[in-house]
Amino acid sequence: MKSLPNIQVALQKLGLDAWLLLDFRGNNSIAHEIVEMPEHMHCTRRWAVLIPAHGSIQTLVHAIEDFTLAHVDAEHIIYSGHDGWHRGLQSFVDSNPNIAIEYSPMNAIPTASKVDAGTVELLQSMNAIIHSSADLLQMISAVWTNEQLQENLEFTAPELGKIMHETFHEICSAITKSGKANEYAIQQFVMKRFAECGLMTYSEPIIAKDKNAASPHYAPSASRHSDFGPDTIVLIDMWACPAHGRGTYSDITWMCHTGTSMSEQEASIFHAIIDARNAGIALFDNRFNQQQPVMGCEIDDAVRAIINERGFGQYFVHRTGHSITTETHGPGANMDNYETKDTRSVLPMTSCSIEPGIYIPGFVGMRTEIDMVFEADGKPIVSGLPPQQEMMYLG
Repeated sequence: MKSLPNIQVALQKLGLDAWLLLDFRGNNSIAHEIVEMPEHMHCTRRWAVLIPAHGSIQTLVHAIEDFTLAHVDAEHIIYSGHDGWHRGLQSFVDSNPNIAIEYSPMNAIPTASKVDAGTVELLQSMNAIIHSSADLLQMISAVWTNEQLQENLEFTAPELGKIMHETFHEICSAITKSGKANEYAIQQFVMKRFAECGLMTYSEPIIAKDKNAASPHYAPSASRHSDFGPDTIVLIDMWACPAHGRGTYSDITWMCHTGTSMSEQEASIFHAIIDARNAGIALFDNRFNQQQPVMGCEIDDAVRAIINERGFGQYFVHRTGHSITTETHGPGANMDNYETKDTRSVLPMTSCSIEPGIYIPGFVGMRTEIDMVFEADGKPIVSGLPPQQEMMYLG
């Protein structure tokens, strides 16, 4: 069981009786993570785990798979038919009516919405008072340890920033030698540097010339890539964590120009994303100075307002940022009031990205991305490189 003492403390802070984890054939990845389900466990029947704010864990497992949760230190209740399933759940609700499950009202936070509507209806018919586990999940799975914080600030983020600048030099060198650079070749240079520097990533970085970057998740590959020359805007997005696999990610995006100047329209796009990102940083700083929390949706609003004011709102087609943990997209609060409405407050000892972008099909895509890391007292820090304020000219 993952972090049982922390879970019970969090339940008490939130005023909840229990966390009810429910799964059927792997449909609740959060439940599998929390109970630390052994890899390749054979699970074909419904199971449940009740973690109370006080006291011992209980499980509800099917008679033909009573081994499913044997690794959990708990009172194991066996059921077989659907009547037994209902009786088991009813007993959980009777003793713990205020329960958290993987449910999000109106599906506002889809990453925390794993339990089907029928199960919600069933629990409500049993007089359960259902709460979303989104805040609970953030408190358990998105909070960094002191060791992770130190490693990220002292190694991962600075190393990633160093590789970003090395990538600029590699692009410049390629164009100087042959008059062009290749997206895929530059991407592979970054991957080589990751391996040499003790970093790893789950997917390869984005190196995208102007028009290609207008597709926000475009990434070159061995079969799809473009060359670019000495007067091109290039987006570079890279993310990595320590190669030992227990550390947290850093995730940054910079823009560079292989020439010496931008057009007036290009400059207006670039400065819009920079000013928008800075508005997000400023809101975090202001709230910390006022000792007030900030919700993810509020950061998105502050950042998006700048881009809307500059007339590019229709081209900013994704949320402002995401939670960062040992995964690039973690279970904490996202900076989002666009794709979803994330009303969770950003917690101390967590991290998130701020990454506004403007993507004009057939013309250019630009994005700036920094990582915010929050210390134990909630103080916001921009990790790694100082935020990009001016276009990086390579010509």
